[in-house]
Parts: sequence; structure tokens; C-alpha cells
Amino acid sequence: MDFLFMLEDSALGTMVSSSIWGYPIVLSLHALGMATLVGISLMMSFRTLGFASRIPVNSLAPYWRIALAGFVVNLLSGTALFFGSASSLAFNWPFRIKIIMVIIGLLLTRHLVKTCIKGDGLVTSSDRTLAAVAVLIWVGALIVGRLIGYVF
Repeated sequence: MDFLFMLEDSALGTMVSSSIWGYPIVLSLHALGMATLVGISLMMSFRTLGFASRIPVNSLAPYWRIALAGFVVNLLSGTALFFGSASSLAFNWPFRIKIIMVIIGLLLTRHLVKTCIKGDGLVTSSDRTLAAVAVLIWVGALIVGRLIGYVF
């Protein structure tokens, strides 16, 4: 607990938790990063599932770099948000579940990009299954993320 309190008392933790603009700015950056990462990941997954079939699957590969940029924004802003309330978030089950789901979502989407989108462009049934699971994981991460403030 001492370590968590130290994080909260740091300059970053204090800026997020105590300043009038710190929390809204960091939370807004987190929302933008999330929209970028999850939006592009869902776009790739839905294309793999067969939506917008006129768009070649391979043409979505360059967007993965933009999604990763969104992840970096989320990682930095999420770390700042964690510093602002580390002592409560460390023991918050929705927070823990969200982190696990985001990691799984990233790994699934990365695998999808590697095998199907950067590959030969052929979509197999296992790719579709992977894409469906990725959609469920990302939607679950968004829902559980919203519960962080309401479940203690």
C-alpha cells in the first residue's frame, strides 16, 4: 500500500487527482486513444467477419500502426489515471478484468493482422472465429471499463 500511496502523492498522481484540468484532460486523451485503438481493431475484425466485402482485407494493414499509436496514448493516459487513484484501482476487480481483456484484445487483433490482413488476404474460418472473439473481448473491455467507477 505504501507504494500505491507514493504513486498517488507523485506529481503526476496529484496533477490527475487534484488539479481542475488534470483529470478531464487525461480522461479525454484516454477516450481518444481508446476510440482509435478499439475502433480500428473492430473495423479489422468486422471486415474479417465479412462486412464491407468489397474492401480488400489486405488494405487495412496500414491502419494497425495508427491503432498502436492509439494504444500508446491509452497506455500513457491510463497510467496517469492509475497514478491518480492507485490505492483504490489496484484492488478494483473491473479494473483488473479490463486490463486482462485489453491485453487479450491486443494479442488477438495482432494475430489477426499478422495472419489475415498482412498475409495473402484469404480469410479462413479460424480467422473469422478469431475476429468474432476479438469483437467480444473489445466490447467486454469497454463495458467493464465503464464499471470501474461504479464497482468497488
